[in-house]
Amino acid sequence: MKVRIPLKHIAMTLTSVVMFVTVFSMVDIVEGAGTLNGQTLSKEQGSQKSVYAENDIKEWWKADLSAYGDNLILVGYEDAPKIVKEEVAETTVATVTNTEAPVVTQTAITTVQPPAETQPPVVVPSTGEFAFTTYGYGHGVGLSQNGANFYAIYGGYNYQQILAHYYPGITIANTGTAATEQITVDGVTGSVMELLPQVVNYEIGSSMNFEAIKAQAVAAYTYIKYNGNNGRDLKMKGGASQTIIDACAAVLGEACYYNGSYALTMFYASSGGYTASCKDVFAANLPYLTSTVSEYDAAADGHYGTVKIISASTVKEKLESRLGITLSNNPNNWISIVEGDGGYVAYVVIDGQVTIKGNTFRTYLGLKSPKFTYTFS
Repeated sequence: MKVRIPLKHIAMTLTSVVMFVTVFSMVDIVEGAGTLNGQTLSKEQGSQKSVYAENDIKEWWKADLSAYGDNLILVGYEDAPKIVKEEVAETTVATVTNTEAPVVTQTAITTVQPPAETQPPVVVPSTGEFAFTTYGYGHGVGLSQNGANFYAIYGGYNYQQILAHYYPGITIANTGTAATEQITVDGVTGSVMELLPQVVNYEIGSSMNFEAIKAQAVAAYTYIKYNGNNGRDLKMKGGASQTIIDACAAVLGEACYYNGSYALTMFYASSGGYTASCKDVFAANLPYLTSTVSEYDAAADGHYGTVKIISASTVKEKLESRLGITLSNNPNNWISIVEGDGGYVAYVVIDGQVTIKGNTFRTYLGLKSPKFTYTFS
């Protein structure tokens, strides 16, 4: 019998709210009876341990294509920054030193017609297999690098419009310090124009639209400023082209602000049609890191609708070893999805025993994105 599990909400009515020990230490006990898949949970079932715990949410990493090996295991970003506190005012590290909007000379942007949208293939797994269909590549919070490129090419967006779209509510202003300040990236200290082009080169290279490259430069510089002039978890790649150098120079010192303080400008490879809300993927509920549409992905992004087949025995081994539990003999009960904003999987209830973040689940199984559906045969 083939069972298709659609991406849908699972109503989970809890008699008590999830209590957070601290923002950085969130080992939670969900207590009391509730409902799951329309069935009433006993108090014992409702008291399952939620394992979106310390090491699952206190860190995040930027997940672009080059950050992964062939098996989707991260090859960098081990020393990721702490997620910010919910209270934005307490997370600020600097204020605007030059609040005047930057003077930008815009060149004419030529748009092209996007390709026709296609539906991802329908893959029916063999008996005893799961088929996971993912949409996008990376955690999905903030700036989509492929999406920025598509908006520039097909929508005619300039870099300011791209940034305003992916970080709604931010303003862009020049720090007035970039020409003389020192920043540190991956343990190397130097001037902004020495290091920032290398960051951009590592992240997206020079093949993207010039406006998308400028948007990436502003996002990376803002991220470094947000973290006290230290992009410790960012990587660099030497040999930046003149195109990248020119893009960085064109936006030198420009940064994204929210309520007068640097914004946490997360970025990743591609979004799968919508970006994710930070609260669903990580922890903080930041107003400029909410779900927003990312057009053209279904038509132009090669990571839209990727299918990965995994045997039930492999899924069982990975989940049991990671979570320290024993799964039941019915694979149809192993994975219950709680959907968040933009179609992303906010939580996965594992066999009615534990609850983990969707982003954590996808790392356990090596999926490209926490935006996924699945079928089991």
